Amino acid sequence: MDLVMSYVLAHGRVARATWFYRLIGLILVCTAFGMLGKYVAGETGATLFAALFVWCSCAISTQRLHDIGKSGWSLLFFLIPVFGPIWLFVQLTSKGAEGSNRYGKDPLSRQGYLTVNIAH
Repeated sequence: MDLVMSYVLAHGRVARATWFYRLIGLILVCTAFGMLGKYVAGETGATLFAALFVWCSCAISTQRLHDIGKSGWSLLFFLIPVFGPIWLFVQLTSKGAEGSNRYGKDPLSRQGYLTVNIAH
């Protein structure tokens, strides 16, 4: 259930590779079901999956922006012709902030990864 919620809600941080793989998976799933929806329900079915794609891609991209310390409102730069999408692509593919920030802990942090509790 957490995986589904990570596609829908724009909370927390996500690393570059995770963002990229989630986006590719989302493209494949929404394209396949959008084509099926168009076959079954016409343009309305395809439109529903297009809207789902836009919502989920914005949520995933907001998580990616959180990783570099920027607000999800930065996605609105996409609306600026020519330079907006370029700036946004550079931001989405840049390295995330080291350590925790106001949006959560570092998704690539390995701190405590190999800790073993031998007190038992």
